[in-house]
Amino acid sequence: MHRSLKSALAQGNTFMTMEEQQRWFSDYREEFNYERPHEALAGATPGTVWHPSKRQWDGRVPDYAYPSGGTVYRVKSRGDTLYGGKKGTVFLSEALTDEYIMLEEQDDGLEAIIFNGITLAYYDRKTQSVVRID
Repeated sequence: MHRSLKSALAQGNTFMTMEEQQRWFSDYREEFNYERPHEALAGATPGTVWHPSKRQWDGRVPDYAYPSGGTVYRVKSRGDTLYGGKKGTVFLSEALTDEYIMLEEQDDGLEAIIFNGITLAYYDRKTQSVVRID
């Protein structure tokens, strides 16, 4: 949650209905984007510098043909996937739900977690954990 939103919510705002809550969030968004100057924008507001993208996106990630040499897995609905048969699941990200990722062995014993040709992280089979790329 954005720090300024969290701070505004901590000011004792209570909502009796979802409509009341939505009205408050809409008012906050209006103030945040069009009234409050932002230091990172040299005092401008986000609404004055933002413009819609000229590119269109249909919401679908195009199919990607993974090269040979790795194992392809489908990410499940909760953002996790099964590695190594019955050993268990490992959480990746809900953003990858229903997408395919590939595990590719590396020289250091780790396996690269690859999505559409981009290495996202590494998987350590010994500890059954995801290792971040720093």
